[in-house]
Amino acid sequence: MRVSISKAKSDFSELLKRAQREPVIVTCRGEPDAVILSIDEYERLRRLRAYLSMVRLSRELERAGVTATELYEASRKDHEDRS
Repeated sequence: MRVSISKAKSDFSELLKRAQREPVIVTCRGEPDAVILSIDEYERLRRLRAYLSMVRLSRELERAGVTATELYEASRKDHEDRS
């Protein structure tokens, strides 16, 4: 669903209900400007983003020849040295 900013202002409560079923795209001068999502969808996207970040990090470590165990041990030692 797409709505203008002025429509979003006047029907905000209804748009929040609608966002439970589908994303609501808010437009400014006809161009997409923001999206209203349900909290469940927002959390799902946050988890997906975190997962993809971990996959990228894992690939970078693999290319660098560093294992997760080595990274953990180096981090642990650095933390202990600071304490």
